[in-house]
Amino acid sequence: FQYDVPSADLKSTKTSWWQSEILPIMENEEVQYLLVTTYNITEKILGKSELIESIERENKLSIALADTHEELAASNEELQANLEDLLSTNEKLTLSRKELQLLNDELELRIERRTKDLQSSRLLLQNIIQTTTVAMTLLKGRDLIIEHPNPPMINIWQRKPENVIGKKITDVFPELEQQRFPKLLAEVFETGKRKLEQSEAELQATTEELAASNEELSATNEELATTNEELQEAQESLLNKNEELSATEESLRLALASGNLGIYSIEPETGKFDISSKAREFYGLPDKGKITWADVINTVVPEYLSVIEEARDNALLTKQPFDVQYPIYQSTTNSIKWVRVVGKSIPKSNNKPARFLGVILDITSEIEYMHTIEESESRFRSMAEATDVFIAVADETSNATYFNISWSKLTGRSMDDLLKFGWADLIHPEDKERYLSIYLNAFEHKQPFTGEFRILDKEGNYSWLLAKGSPRFNKNGDFAGYISSSVDISELKKDEIRKNDFIGMVSHELKTPLTAISGFVQVLQSRAKKDDDSYTLTALNRTYNQVKKMTVMINGFLNVSRLESGKLLIEKSDFQLDDLLKELVEESDLIQFSHKINLSVSEPITVHADRDKIGSVISNLLSNAVKYSPSGTDVDVRCEILDNNALVSITDDGIGIDKEDIEKLFNRYYRVGKHHTISGFGIGLYLSSEIIERHNGKIGVRSEVGKGSTFYFEIPLIKN
Repeated sequence: FQYDVPSADLKSTKTSWWQSEILPIMENEEVQYLLVTTYNITEKILGKSELIESIERENKLSIALADTHEELAASNEELQANLEDLLSTNEKLTLSRKELQLLNDELELRIERRTKDLQSSRLLLQNIIQTTTVAMTLLKGRDLIIEHPNPPMINIWQRKPENVIGKKITDVFPELEQQRFPKLLAEVFETGKRKLEQSEAELQATTEELAASNEELSATNEELATTNEELQEAQESLLNKNEELSATEESLRLALASGNLGIYSIEPETGKFDISSKAREFYGLPDKGKITWADVINTVVPEYLSVIEEARDNALLTKQPFDVQYPIYQSTTNSIKWVRVVGKSIPKSNNKPARFLGVILDITSEIEYMHTIEESESRFRSMAEATDVFIAVADETSNATYFNISWSKLTGRSMDDLLKFGWADLIHPEDKERYLSIYLNAFEHKQPFTGEFRILDKEGNYSWLLAKGSPRFNKNGDFAGYISSSVDISELKKDEIRKNDFIGMVSHELKTPLTAISGFVQVLQSRAKKDDDSYTLTALNRTYNQVKKMTVMINGFLNVSRLESGKLLIEKSDFQLDDLLKELVEESDLIQFSHKINLSVSEPITVHADRDKIGSVISNLLSNAVKYSPSGTDVDVRCEILDNNALVSITDDGIGIDKEDIEKLFNRYYRVGKHHTISGFGIGLYLSSEIIERHNGKIGVRSEVGKGSTFYFEIPLIKN
């Protein structure tokens, strides 16, 4: 709870958090005293809250960075594929130009070569269409016959390829006839003008050169037509091939434009520079008019000019593609943007100078993400290193990827050694198997975990740590590992030991007078019977019952104190479990008269166990069944053999237990919230659970609210 205390100068208050443990002391079934123990936990509460919030923020940012890296990797592959396609197409166009220049001498050979080039270009176009992530298809002729739809388009259409290829688009989708789309396609077919204008300067220049060559070729064909009819037919065939090739080039240009990429070409020797409209947009340059390489360079942040020069020189030297990133000043938005350029140097050929051909992508958002992550990670590390909490991060394979400095200070190991070897070998032998089991089980099921353990510090002493871990998941829901925080609870453990010692001492001191009182009451009971004093005898019987209840409660406190100090002894011997049950049921009938207890034993059952401790477990379960069920109802006790174990179950028709409370019932001092009016301290089930566990058995409960509960335990039978 929060309780603000005055500052030293008494002029203000200081925010403070406290933890209290309150134990009721009962007399005559009423609370007479409260034992209150309070600890100051301000630093742990404030530090842990801030740290957890920071960890959650950093976890989200780390996931965002991982996703950004994946997107960048995908962009790399797409850019490289587009560049290779562009270079391949450029080489084919260059070859086409040379063949056109030699056509007058080798026309018949040219037809054969052009046919091969056309097939190659068709294959290239088909490859681009089939591999791009953009939905694309070809529509042939005025009837708009469907050819080469790619997988994304098939996915959109929700049709099988064999049901659409070779058919009119209006036959496949008759609903289009009432829409504008067929008219738009017919208009494009009639006018030869596309509705989406995306052009790249280098490809346009090549197309113009081809068109000029076509005009020269047409003039030559007209002269040859008068003397050679076969040559005219060959020329007409070639023109048809050129038209198909131009259509292929246009389709390729549109495919590149759909990727939102800019393209440029530069000849260092001549200074000739061509740049696409999308690249102009990236650099913040005018969308019309002449642009030079110097205009582009002037937008680059000066510190990165050497990066561009180094990439250029290396590409010329190695003939390998280049990939460079740099910031630019974009005047249209008055801001700094980041671009990525991937390209290749093309050597001299056919008297043409060497040049660079590149593809440009705006990566501003990715760079800003990376900067945000770097700043956030730096802030996280600063906070993690400044706290006394022990922070660790593990990946999806459980390998540690980060420890803060607190781990090094505690264990005396360097960061490198912690990352290589961890600290599991420093866990106390008594805690190691238990804690690692908690951790590995949580890791397997990808669930949060909490555990306490002792660890050897650099001074050779053991410190108690409380560890909590949370699984991490990326935005796709994939498991990404764990982040854990641990705090030193050594002082709390010492306080707990002192508290248990105090409870044990007080309980022991209380037993002595209670024993004397019990003896005096029994003597007085004997005299009252002789004197036939029924009133006094009734009062003494009630007094004796209360003394016995008090003795059971004090023994419970003593056993808890011994249990947690490691001094609870289990003294086993062979005995008849069914006989013990009969004794305890008869004893209960003498103490209470509100319930009928029914005992059912299948056969004589011998066990090797601590008779007194098992008896205390049965007495506690019987007492609870009576306390939490209405007067006049039955309590059924069963004892039977099940799978080489003795199974004892106690069933009542009581109020039942909520599912959320069942998991906590066997915790120390836990009591169901809505039943605090019923006397008790919440130690009986905890102690019973520990006793059964030390007998290699198990204890549990089945319950339904409003219908009652069945508590049961199993312990091994005696081995013959």
